[in-house]
Amino acid sequence: MSQRSWRTRLILVSLAVLTFVGAAATGVSAYVLVQLGRIERHELAGVLTSAPQRPVTAADVLFDQPITMAAVSDSSAGAGGAGSDGLDRPGDGVAPVPPADVASDLARAADAPDGEPALPGGPAGENYLLVGTDSTLGLASDDPLRAGHSDDNRLADVIMVIRLRDDGTAAMMSIPRDLAAEIAGTSEIAGDGVIAKINSAYNRDRTTAGRAARLIDTVEENLDITLQHFVEVDFQAFLRMVDAIGGVTMTFDRPLRDQPKENATDPTDSRSGFFTSAGTHLLDGRQALAYVRSRHLEEQLADGTWQQHGAWNDLARADRQRQFMRTAASQVSPALGANPINLLAVLDIAADHLSTSDTLSITNDGRRLAERFADVDVGTDVEDYKLKVVDVHDPVRWSLGLDPQRAEHNQRVLDVFRGIGWDDIVEARVRVQVTGTQRHRIAAELSEIGFVAEAAESLPPGVEAPPGSTVIYLNPGGRLPAGLLASHLVPVPEFAGHDDLDTTTVILHVGGDPPRIDPGYRRVDVPSAAELAP
Repeated sequence: MSQRSWRTRLILVSLAVLTFVGAAATGVSAYVLVQLGRIERHELAGVLTSAPQRPVTAADVLFDQPITMAAVSDSSAGAGGAGSDGLDRPGDGVAPVPPADVASDLARAADAPDGEPALPGGPAGENYLLVGTDSTLGLASDDPLRAGHSDDNRLADVIMVIRLRDDGTAAMMSIPRDLAAEIAGTSEIAGDGVIAKINSAYNRDRTTAGRAARLIDTVEENLDITLQHFVEVDFQAFLRMVDAIGGVTMTFDRPLRDQPKENATDPTDSRSGFFTSAGTHLLDGRQALAYVRSRHLEEQLADGTWQQHGAWNDLARADRQRQFMRTAASQVSPALGANPINLLAVLDIAADHLSTSDTLSITNDGRRLAERFADVDVGTDVEDYKLKVVDVHDPVRWSLGLDPQRAEHNQRVLDVFRGIGWDDIVEARVRVQVTGTQRHRIAAELSEIGFVAEAAESLPPGVEAPPGSTVIYLNPGGRLPAGLLASHLVPVPEFAGHDDLDTTTVILHVGGDPPRIDPGYRRVDVPSAAELAP
């Protein structure tokens, strides 16, 4: 998944601007200070949420788990593709290295005796809400890029959450702008709240701070994630960035154009202004922007006729443009760092087209980003996550909704931005069947702390008689889920292997003296897989 849409690259441009601004700030000059002072900052500290503590995972409570496991950093991406559980993992995952403070916490926890409390570490990352807007301010009245837009509208054309982790890795999630959502702050007007496309939350207020606050609340409330920072960049930053590096070279197999304007007599008079002949061309910022914004791209056949190029929708458009953005990204990054003049151009772009929340210090945080992400490889250190969506028409026509058939996938994507790695074991990913004494009460208490628990009538096949004490039955390969369950039980029960269970399902058979259910965590020692073999 190292191939990314132009929206993703636009967001990376905004992060690059922050990073290079930080780098520039290390050599402060009057010019730099003036330009930094022009970057607009919005009072949003009271709206944004402080970073929560890193969630405790099963790897935190078992004695023998190495500190390089997924629970240390909140990243545990696989090699890409669908795993054995049927979930679509992000590509290009890397083995995370724990930040020093978390490693220290775990080292201290490793010295704790069995049954001692296991405490979560501090925040392991922060979420940035990054918005790319379609503002037309500054464009000439007859500019083709104004097609379908006005200065009064300021829709969020790109909405993305990026999680920057303390270990120098990152995760990104694009929020479809057509996702149907309850718009924050509208219940006072409509009673139950207005359901609309999520990007419309950015067009209900007159000020950028007001628009940002409403969108922040809308994202947090609908997706149940927290946001710590806000960054806005308009699409003219993309245009100027391409010009700043001298253009982007692209090769086209055949002539392409955006659909011509209505009643146009000139076939090159397209809606967005984009037209190119076949061959290799150097696109300037305006041509590049027209291309990536084309909604109805057409291609010319050998007989001179024009036909639709691919599907005409946002998702297909993003897919079509990945080749362009791969080429652009390979040319943008070297050019920005190679010439101090280019760095000054970035400062100009930041001053004119970038705004942030007041939770970010342009100089200090920009410098911190520059230091932390100087060596980041976008292809390997940045994970790209996608929510699975379906077309819906009720209550909002022509909108998108989260796919109910892919609910587990979507929850795992959102969990990444809650600080939980893709393959981390947390309570919601463990199924517990409770048998024996007071099974209904204990199943209910386990459900309250997040387990998928249910009372069961019988023990697993092969267990002839109920044991006298409390026992956790587990697949020998499922030590982490069993350990997480045991960490909530006082006293810690016995363990027994059972091959017929899957690795995320355990059976808790409760003996005559039921254990106490503790919502906190305790360090536990689970027998090895060899010892658990039935």
